[in-house]
Amino acid sequence: AQNKEFVCRGHDYERLEAFQQRMLNEFPRAIAMQHANQPDETIFQAEAQYLQIYAVTPIPENQEVLQRDGIPDNIKSFYKVNHIWRFRYDRPFHKGTKDKENEFKSLWVERTTLILVQSLPGISRWFEVEKREVVEMSPLENAIEVLENKNQQLRTLISQCQTRQMQNINPLTMCLNGVIDAAVNGGVARYQEAFFVKEYVLNHPEDGEKITRLRELMLEQAQILEFGLAVHEKVVPQDMRPLHKKLVDQFFVMKSSLGI
Repeated sequence: AQNKEFVCRGHDYERLEAFQQRMLNEFPRAIAMQHANQPDETIFQAEAQYLQIYAVTPIPENQEVLQRDGIPDNIKSFYKVNHIWRFRYDRPFHKGTKDKENEFKSLWVERTTLILVQSLPGISRWFEVEKREVVEMSPLENAIEVLENKNQQLRTLISQCQTRQMQNINPLTMCLNGVIDAAVNGGVARYQEAFFVKEYVLNHPEDGEKITRLRELMLEQAQILEFGLAVHEKVVPQDMRPLHKKLVDQFFVMKSSLGI
């Protein structure tokens, strides 16, 4: 099919490289494009056959099912990848001058949403894209979304740990470690320098609510981490005690840098 776009569901646990190889075996004369950018007109007009393959993220329709407490995780994970009409992929890029000290300041995201003719999976494992929508997310919007997602991930891991749904606590340990480590090594400070300084506030009067939202999310993250560390303390095995203590110490540093 010429100049058409499809979203295809790969085999279970199939890696992107394996899927790409499978497609290239099916279309042996195709030239593989190594990027997710929109192809230029010469590609669309070309006689040759091109294949552009990249991963997309499903956008679940049943948000209320996913956000409601008390719904089992296996039901939530079903709705995350089934009955899906819309998929998206993000392309980060820098606008204006890039601050070497703080890349958050100029990090925009071009978000493309693909809308299918039918929901996946259906009779077929692949359906055509009916339309695509492209929006740009500002550095501040991007920061808000990163924090929202991270807070949600932390909450899920903590609740799995509390309800003993976890065979081992490594995922929670790694997540706590990643968030606290990033915050102590400048994550929190970078956000503060980028969006809470007078210069940004004056230059972006329309962002007042978003700045407030980012600050709320940062404080919320500190509360979630505090609770997460308390849960972690109860279940952490003896050999990981030193790491737990390091996390607690670092967390106090993080809190003071937030001014809590």
